[in-house]
Amino acid sequence: MVLTFAQMETQEISKANPISATDALAVLIEDPNALVVDVRDSAEMAATGISPRAIPAPGRAVAWMADLESEYRSQELQDRGRRIFTTCGGAPSYRGAAAANVLTAMGFQNVQFIDGGMAALIAAGSSTKQP
Repeated sequence: MVLTFAQMETQEISKANPISATDALAVLIEDPNALVVDVRDSAEMAATGISPRAIPAPGRAVAWMADLESEYRSQELQDRGRRIFTTCGGAPSYRGAAAANVLTAMGFQNVQFIDGGMAALIAAGSSTKQP
């Protein structure tokens, strides 16, 4: 079956678990172990900054960073029970949803994508830092 990009977006988003930016910020305040995984490219991150609780994982890097056997594994992405929010640039949040699906497939149990991405986080009052 051949899919359009819009169909792929819909498919990825429908498989992932969304959270609003406001709710994600509340969790980040309450849970010091919660983490944001920012999958935007470096230019996007440089333009707006990233969440203070974020790690950059541009593109498909999140899979290598979360792989327990990868030489590129990230210490922040080894605990499969950690609360993780993925974020991209903005709505419709396709990249954030796709990253959440990758992490879920890799055994992470508490992953949500931020609906509206970094644009929504900033609009909800998130501070930023340079990556």
